[in-house]
Amino acid sequence: MNAPLGEEWKQMDGVGRPYTPDAYGADLDAARARIRRIRCQDTDLRLVDAAGTPLAGLPVEVEQTRSAFHWGEQLWHLDTLFRHGLAGSDRVRHFTRRFTDCLNSANCLSYWTEAPRNDGPKHMEFQGEDKLDGLQAQVDWALAHGLTPKGHPIFWSLPKAYPEWLSRYPIETQWKFIEVRVRNLVARFKGKVRLWDVVNEPMWEAAPKNLPRRHWPHLEALDDICEYIVPVLRWAREEDPAAKFIVNDYGMELDPDDRVIRTADGTPVTAKGQRDRFVALFKRLHELGAMPDGLGMQAHTGTWMTPVEQQRILDEFAESGARLHYTEFWAEDRHLHAAKLDPALIDRMKAEYVANVMTVAFAHPAVDSFYFWGEIVKSFGFRDPDHNSGGLPTSSHTPSAVYDRVRRLIRDEWMTRETLRSDAEGRVRFRGFLGDYTLRYRIRDDMPAATSFSLSGDTPGERRLVLHRPQG
Repeated sequence: MNAPLGEEWKQMDGVGRPYTPDAYGADLDAARARIRRIRCQDTDLRLVDAAGTPLAGLPVEVEQTRSAFHWGEQLWHLDTLFRHGLAGSDRVRHFTRRFTDCLNSANCLSYWTEAPRNDGPKHMEFQGEDKLDGLQAQVDWALAHGLTPKGHPIFWSLPKAYPEWLSRYPIETQWKFIEVRVRNLVARFKGKVRLWDVVNEPMWEAAPKNLPRRHWPHLEALDDICEYIVPVLRWAREEDPAAKFIVNDYGMELDPDDRVIRTADGTPVTAKGQRDRFVALFKRLHELGAMPDGLGMQAHTGTWMTPVEQQRILDEFAESGARLHYTEFWAEDRHLHAAKLDPALIDRMKAEYVANVMTVAFAHPAVDSFYFWGEIVKSFGFRDPDHNSGGLPTSSHTPSAVYDRVRRLIRDEWMTRETLRSDAEGRVRFRGFLGDYTLRYRIRDDMPAATSFSLSGDTPGERRLVLHRPQG
């Protein structure tokens, strides 16, 4: 493990926005303390045999096997390899190993269309085709490897995600096609995909009826946004009432360093203004009886936010009354490369920054998940296609400092492992992170055994586990 960064951070002076972690040490320590308070549970296990007799003095190992919190990444690269017949390739084997060693959830992609001329995961670029086999393959891959599948996105009112053939029809007919898209997508994956980005990026884009007049940024009236979110959400919930549905957007954390964003009439658009509008949208949807299950923050910040800024942003979003989800996080590092810093140092700085963002997110009681957008795929060695790859993603098979740091957080620091011995009443006590567990013990020296249990946060008190009585 590399030594913590210290003097190296001074090389960032004058590079983009100031980011000096030493100045926020107390804030990060407070966040780590909150993690132990809100993400863990005091546990009292009473170990008995089949007759109910306590198993006193029994050595046991308690190991968490899965976190209750969703840590995920998107599958664009994997979908590309699948579509090119490389499911059994070394690239996919390497991708699978790195992904499952670090994360517990996968963002499975299927756009209605997506920049129609690119080679992305698309459903119906041409009218009448039904190409959901790619999404099916992603979901099946996730389930086969013990990952929770998330779906992205059900509906996106944006020209590049709106099939060209749809515009031939009047808006009333377009809505019939939209309903079929929503219902069929959710119904096909009912019971398998339980978390969806139901509407993508409404705060910057036109409502379907206004797409012919769309300009960017298009700050649609909240009533017009509600007019299409409400039916999309209703159709999705009718098809799978047990699933959770997130409304997802970007550009609400920090303003760009290099420009002021303006509407067509010259009005400035700020991150704070968009944040306020997003919270107001959720309150309006609540009034209409159509509250989404989650508020999605893409967190494409471009520049690096401090722990204090991140905490304030999360508190503001929590005022919406919705659960919060990081949906597409990446850490931009162009400012570091522009400063001509050593690449290995850039990787270490980026790893520390990513770890700090994850820490503040995990420490906030309103946050339920954290999904990356390409950050972790790149960090475990996968690169975008180049002229030598035949248009396919390639892998160096070399994980970066970002991967190693993220993996240590998720799999080591924020998972529970304890070696314990039951007391005279057969009890073992510990404080553990929420999630799934295995308790291992031995019936005799050469005969291991195990049982499983979960900590969900809503089951305090003693829990009884029935084990085989050890021999001898």
